[in-house]
Amino acid sequence: MNRFRKLIMIANALFLSLTGFAQMIFELLSHYRGMGPLNGIFTDTPYTIGFFEAHGFAVLTGILVFSVMLKGLDAHWHLYLAGVCLLLGGSNLLFWDSFSKVGLVAAGIVATSLHVTFFVLQVVCYLISRREEKRFTSSHA
Repeated sequence: MNRFRKLIMIANALFLSLTGFAQMIFELLSHYRGMGPLNGIFTDTPYTIGFFEAHGFAVLTGILVFSVMLKGLDAHWHLYLAGVCLLLGGSNLLFWDSFSKVGLVAAGIVATSLHVTFFVLQVVCYLISRREEKRFTSSHA
């Protein structure tokens, strides 16, 4: 795998894992104690579950990508991560009013921008990897 593709995968996996984990902690603190960076936003609300699940999914995806990279990264993993970024970023856009209602528009802009950026980069990496595979296949035929 070329360096660029590997760097994008590592950066995306780190973003998903670290941000997701931090958000899970913040959501727990807010839900059960009414404290932390999200102080009171999730206190005793049934809606915390969706945020907690989404951020847990992000953590698990980051861990999965790291474990797959250790064994060799198939080009289709770029499509998987593009799909994850599309789901998470698209959800942010679809439910943008949630950021407004809880006063987290700046955080929403940053997170959504990163999801969109990684979506584009993962698609580019997939296309690069497919071109490399075709070049390798045609030179060894």
